[in-house]
Amino acid sequence: MSTNSTDMSDYCKKILALDPKIRFAGKIVDEELVSTARKDGVIPLLDKDLAALAHHQVSVKAMMDKMFTDKLGNTDWIVESKGKVKLLTIFQKDGILILSTEPTSDHHSIIEKIKNLK
Repeated sequence: MSTNSTDMSDYCKKILALDPKIRFAGKIVDEELVSTARKDGVIPLLDKDLAALAHHQVSVKAMMDKMFTDKLGNTDWIVESKGKVKLLTIFQKDGILILSTEPTSDHHSIIEKIKNLK
């Protein structure tokens, strides 16, 4: 995938269309949030400052995770299940895809749909 911002924006919108329980999709490249899309009508759970901190946290976790790659292999994805939301971090060749979904979402199904997205 190109890192062109229009391409990334379109990609995030395609991700939203994969499942009605996806609330938000964002793409992080080189530790920078380069594109986002939010489902219509969804009210963010975090304010702007906390959202920026959450996106930074994903980058830090990814960087720390690399310490274990030699011994454990590459990380494909991480899911955090919270009371109000599931947070999915999906490692891709060109960066990190971050999603928030409804807590009842089928994250396995969503991840498979993303893997099959052209």
